[in-house]
Amino acid sequence: MNINSIPKLSTIRVENLRLRAYIGFIDWEKIKLQDVIISYSFKYNTSNAAISDNVEDAVNYKTLTKEIIQLVENQSFQLIEFLAEKIYKHIQNFSPNVQDIEVQVEKPNALRFSDNVLVHISSKDRYSTAIITLGSNIEPKENFEKALRLLQGLGIIVQRTEFVETAPLKFEDQPNFLNGAVLILTQKSLSELKLELKQIEAVIGRVRTENKNAPRKIDLDVTTYNGFIIDKDIDELPFIKDFVRFLRPDIKI
Repeated sequence: MNINSIPKLSTIRVENLRLRAYIGFIDWEKIKLQDVIISYSFKYNTSNAAISDNVEDAVNYKTLTKEIIQLVENQSFQLIEFLAEKIYKHIQNFSPNVQDIEVQVEKPNALRFSDNVLVHISSKDRYSTAIITLGSNIEPKENFEKALRLLQGLGIIVQRTEFVETAPLKFEDQPNFLNGAVLILTQKSLSELKLELKQIEAVIGRVRTENKNAPRKIDLDVTTYNGFIIDKDIDELPFIKDFVRFLRPDIKI
């Protein structure tokens, strides 16, 4: 594992975004906009942004906030629980790099004798979905068994593909590979998941050399995370596309 690849997390927090919306049962004869106060936060790896000072390397919270305003302002919702969930999903879908999301929606003066009613959502209470691909051409069956046991420590394995044998690509002078994939529910962030997979590879005995396509005991990659395609090599490996179509047919490739 390259120690320089360890993420440096920072927190972005937007507090008390004051908007107006129609909340609750609407009597169209007495329709009235109500105040709604939204706060949210998330963490992301700011290593590149801190060096480059370039917005392209950052999670653009200004754009995200504008989108949340459009999502809420002058819109109608029966429940603030529904609204909070809608905002949470929007932040989650904004970038695969956001983690530790917190969303709070307040409805001032919603109850007599109370300042407000609020709903709070934390990603610590939620599961994320990920497809993890496995590959090996050194004692593959034995090392797949080891990897599957260790992967159970990262979450709940919901489903797995059949394991298939494929010819090596890029560096052909080596044995065929055994490949497969699992769909898991996990409370690990994307950056945590990547680090944990590197650790599992090291425990099983993978040795990294200058030849990135050399034979290996195990190769574990995050292919998708919460619907995002993470593996940049997916277009070069048709069998990985087949794994994604089988495990998450809702994801467009």
